[in-house]
Amino acid sequence: MKILILIGLGLGLGLRLEAAHADSEAERVGYLARALTAVHELGPAGRDALARDLYEAARARCHAEAATPSADCLATEAAAICRADPTCLDAADIVATNLRATHDWIDAAARARLVQAGDYRAALAAELRRRYGALAAELALAGAPGEPAGAAAAVDRLCLDRDRTVHACRPGDAACVPSLPWSRCAAALIWYVGGAP
Repeated sequence: MKILILIGLGLGLGLRLEAAHADSEAERVGYLARALTAVHELGPAGRDALARDLYEAARARCHAEAATPSADCLATEAAAICRADPTCLDAADIVATNLRATHDWIDAAARARLVQAGDYRAALAAELRRRYGALAAELALAGAPGEPAGAAAAVDRLCLDRDRTVHACRPGDAACVPSLPWSRCAAALIWYVGGAP
C-alpha cells in the first residue's frame, strides 16, 4: 500500500516511514528490507554524502537550526539531491526520519556539549551512531538474521514491541535507549545495520 506519496515521486520522506506503522506486517517488512538494501548499497561514501547533503539542506532551507524540519521540506530537498534515483530516495527517507528524530535521541544539554566539539555535524553523527548502536545491541540480542528480509522482520518486531512499552531514561544516561515511536526506532536501526559491513 503506497500511502502518502509525496510530490508525485513515490517519496514519502519521514512521512512514509512514519505512516508505514499502520501498514500490514508484510508491507512494513518489505519497505524496511528495501530501505535496508538501499542504505547498504550506498556504501560508506554514499551514506556520508547523502547524510551530509540532507543535513545541510535541512539547516539551510528547512530551518532545522530553529525547529524540527518538516517532512515536506525534507522531501523536496531529498528529491533535488537524489534526482529520482530510487535507491537514494529510499535511503533519504531513513536520513530524513533520523533528522526529524534527533531531539528524541539527544537532549538539549548533550547537543550543547557537542557544539563545543568544533565540527557539530560530525560530532552529532558520531553520537547518534553510538546511541543507535545501543539499540542495535537490543536487536542483536533478539537474534536478528543477517539477510535483508530477516533483518527487516526483526527490526519491525523489535520496534513494534518498543513502541508499546515505556522506556524511561535518567537525565544524562547516554547508554539508555529512550521510548521511540516505531518509525524512529526502525530508521535508527536501518541506518545502523545498513551501514555495517
